[in-house]
Amino acid sequence: MAITKRRSSSQRGLTLNEIRHMQYLSKAIDETLRRSGIVLATSRKAKVDVKINDYIIPKGWKVIIWNRGIHLDSEGFPNPEDFLPSRWDNHTPKAGSFIPFGAGSRICPGADLAKLEMSIFFHYFLLNYRFERSNPGNPIRYLTCPSPKDNCLGKIIKLP
Repeated sequence: MAITKRRSSSQRGLTLNEIRHMQYLSKAIDETLRRSGIVLATSRKAKVDVKINDYIIPKGWKVIIWNRGIHLDSEGFPNPEDFLPSRWDNHTPKAGSFIPFGAGSRICPGADLAKLEMSIFFHYFLLNYRFERSNPGNPIRYLTCPSPKDNCLGKIIKLP
C-alpha cells in the first residue's frame, strides 16, 4: 500500500523498481518456495563414484534429490516446519540448501521471471481481494507438499 501511495496519479501499473522494494513479499515468496516448491524432485546420474558419509553412490547410478527434504533440513533452516518469512532477514542459504528452481548449470532459466510474476500477482491480489477459507481447521497433508486436505476450498472476495 505504501508503494501505491508514493506513485504519481498518472502512473499505471508496477515498476521493476517498486517490485524490488517489496522486501517482505520477496521473503514470503522464498519461504513459500521453501515450504512448498514447484519442483518435487531432481534426478541426476553419478558421473563418478561419490562417497557421502559412509555411503558410496557408484558411477552410473541414478540419484533422486528430494527438494522438500533439503528445504526442511533443520541445519539450514531452524524450525523448518514453521512458515517464517523473517528467516530470510540477513540469511543467505548455503549452496545447495535452497533449490526451488534447481541449481548450478541446470537452474531453471525462468526462475527470476517466475518470482517476478508471483510478486506482481500477489501485489494486486493483496491490494484488491481477500481470500476466505471454507474450512480453516481442515488438516494438512504433507505428501507431496504441505496442503490442506480439502485443497484449500474457499472464496475470493473483492475489496471495496
